[in-house]
Amino acid sequence: MKTPNEKETDKRISSLLSAADRQANEPDKQFIDKLQAKSTAEFLAFSTDGNRHSKRTIPISMWRIIMKSRITKPAAAAMIVVAVLIGVHWFGAGAPAYGITEALELWNNAETVHIKGWKFLHTGDDTQLEKFPFDIWFDKRNGRFKHWGPLFTAYKTETPRYGLTVSDGQYIMDSFAYINMDTSGYINSDDNSVPPSVRFTKLSPFQQRLRIRTMNPFPAYFANLNQVKGFTKVGREQIKNKTVDIWEGVNITASHLFSSKKKIWLSPETGEIVRIFTWRNAGKNSVRWVALSDADTIEYDVVPPANCFNTYPPAGHKQTNTKETVVERELGLFRGADPRFHSCVGFTLKDGSVIYGWHANNEPNESQAHLFTDLEPGGPLPNLPATVDGLKPWPAEEGITLAGRHLTFTRKNGRFYEWGIYVSDEKVPERNTFGTYRIISKCNFANIGIGNVGQELTINSEQEFDIWVRGAMAELSDDGKAPESVTHKNVLQLAEKLRNSLSK
Repeated sequence: MKTPNEKETDKRISSLLSAADRQANEPDKQFIDKLQAKSTAEFLAFSTDGNRHSKRTIPISMWRIIMKSRITKPAAAAMIVVAVLIGVHWFGAGAPAYGITEALELWNNAETVHIKGWKFLHTGDDTQLEKFPFDIWFDKRNGRFKHWGPLFTAYKTETPRYGLTVSDGQYIMDSFAYINMDTSGYINSDDNSVPPSVRFTKLSPFQQRLRIRTMNPFPAYFANLNQVKGFTKVGREQIKNKTVDIWEGVNITASHLFSSKKKIWLSPETGEIVRIFTWRNAGKNSVRWVALSDADTIEYDVVPPANCFNTYPPAGHKQTNTKETVVERELGLFRGADPRFHSCVGFTLKDGSVIYGWHANNEPNESQAHLFTDLEPGGPLPNLPATVDGLKPWPAEEGITLAGRHLTFTRKNGRFYEWGIYVSDEKVPERNTFGTYRIISKCNFANIGIGNVGQELTINSEQEFDIWVRGAMAELSDDGKAPESVTHKNVLQLAEKLRNSLSK
């Protein structure tokens, strides 16, 4: 029978292999044979402490797990061996490794994640904050989620009303108080005179699959805080019977007027995040941190309460539509409720280039066919009322900008969707080391902030490209098909050509 330490080692090897299954390429067989011999010696040396695995157990256990891997056995061996030889310390008491294998595997493999805590209401005195509970559930297997919490902005003093957003996988129900503000969208209101309402949204089958694929309780960069600009490890402590490192960092917005600060309690052994505290800067021209929220309970693979994901309208709420009358939601999201700009979805490819789709029009029924003639892949973007000229990784190095060029377009129900390709001649940070992309835009609209890329997915293979990139384009096409010229190979070649032209 295996000891607890043996089981933990097997678990970590399996975790690493799971990542390798998705990303490893076939390596040189002779090279692998040499590394396999070295790895056995490394594992035997590692086990000399007597409290760990015996000399027999470690290599046998390791290679047994490797033989179960979905990828080619030499490729799996390479991933394990390289991890050992470069001293990453996946398996023991060396320097902690913060990376996608530990943390993101935990989040990806957890069927449910539960986050609850407190949001703070600013009363005018920073030392006297009222706190109100919030509760969030993710059911990743079925694409279900629930967000329940107070509806107030950071510095309101009124007692807040609570809002509920819950999805059963196919339908999303929003319960909130709102005020229509012409074209500027709806604004959450703390005014209890505004009647609460319920609105349903329906997801297409593709959107349901995409939501499952992109549903993450935390940004990917949380798993790589030692590589994220602005974050520093400030301590270590015991919390909930776990030894965790404490990371703290400040994020500055594009305007440099407001910023947020986070403190994250992260286990270096498992990648488990056990607490997140967030502040917001209340000063316009100086720093004055005000507590915003404290996610003091984070649980993995716990059973949700009965009826957690029911989409029954709460009592006393006015229904603006029903499940029977709602139409399928358009892929992506509006900025507010303004239909003049619609952010569809973004995809980051393994070479650092990005594909991003959007729609922009002054009038819903205005034809844009003439704007999409004579466009060439790699050429200028169409002259739309709003153009996404570039993307900037955020938070990351200020100087890096991915310049936008035309890739292709699709059309559905009379609306044209531009799909731009964005590249930089500089080295772009790994996608799991920053939070989002800031949009650099030219916009003829008043009172609209385009902000960040919304829904987004990282693409690691040709198969994923066909499923998600071409799938998204097909979703926004009248004939349900993606443009034939948009293939994984063609896009990577175009990105390289554009990258070379920028460096000249």
